[in-house]
Amino acid sequence: MEVVNLLDFLNIARDLFTLDYAKCDGKLVNFLDLMTEDEQFTQRIDLGIIFINQKSADQYTIVDGLNRILSLSLLLHAICECYKKTTKQNEKAISTIRKKYLIHGSKSKLRLNEKDGILYNKIINGERLSGKEKETPMFILLHNFWSQIKEEKLQAANIFRMLQKVTVTLAETDKVSKRNLYYKLNSSRKLNQILLIEDFLKENGVEEEWNRLKKLYFAKERDIIRFLKDFFVTKFNYKKFEEDRLYESFVNYFETMMQYMPEDVLMNKITKAAGLYYNILNVNFENDDIKRAFIDIKMHSGEDTYAYILDVYEDFVENNISESTFLEILKTIDEYLRNRNIHENNVEFNELIKYLNAFIACK
Repeated sequence: MEVVNLLDFLNIARDLFTLDYAKCDGKLVNFLDLMTEDEQFTQRIDLGIIFINQKSADQYTIVDGLNRILSLSLLLHAICECYKKTTKQNEKAISTIRKKYLIHGSKSKLRLNEKDGILYNKIINGERLSGKEKETPMFILLHNFWSQIKEEKLQAANIFRMLQKVTVTLAETDKVSKRNLYYKLNSSRKLNQILLIEDFLKENGVEEEWNRLKKLYFAKERDIIRFLKDFFVTKFNYKKFEEDRLYESFVNYFETMMQYMPEDVLMNKITKAAGLYYNILNVNFENDDIKRAFIDIKMHSGEDTYAYILDVYEDFVENNISESTFLEILKTIDEYLRNRNIHENNVEFNELIKYLNAFIACK
């Protein structure tokens, strides 16, 4: 580990790459607020540990610490904007700031994920922003910087004096999983679980199979989340599924199953289940009786039964249960839903599952 000045680190770095699943959120740092805590800039401002992976002498991947580096970059851009077109000396200083801290060649030093990167580059390049883009945490912090510098008449020299006191501890992550470290360090935040899963699958060489699954069955991210949630409910016997641990469940399942089958075979298994779940969501059945049963279940708000239905549906497709048994199970579930909608029903669906499983065993 090494303690460095954050401004100096931004200067020596030629490229700062970020993780595809790391996004800008509301936990940005208002550096100008730090000035009010120590107006004489006599004390060091410690912003904690930033985890990095050094790709080359001046290229780094930010594993954790993106919000602090992004916030500093936005402050430097705000300073440039506030002093733009004032004096020749300021124009020269602005050019120096951009070359040292913000731009390398023709590109920004900070390489964010695709969505955040579009907004960040538009900001840095002075392009026009939409109303929706102006509602993002990134622009709100930038606007706050502009306002504070103007309203409080903050001098650039004083801001840089303060920034020289800002330090971080750089920790190298060369020998650990960047994704798992990021996941553990940010477990209290609302992470994009699908992007984490996709990075895991890319690492295991089945990214194309995953993309094909999404293209075939799930145009909307919320549907793939619903599928994975219901898929794992039965696989892990969850009583209550925690959506913010979807990535963790996926990795546990995938790594366990890889002990018995190769990655591509496992992805085919998941894809097959995804196709069945697509049929459930869209009531896509050729058999009129089964189709009618699913329409009834959908009409009677049976979404919480889909996880169990998917499990039974897999048994039906694999010829472990007959069509008549499958249909009887669906009708029993619908009858339960009708009763639940008409009056208070003290019977939990888990209790019904015990009955249905016993019924299947008898068959």
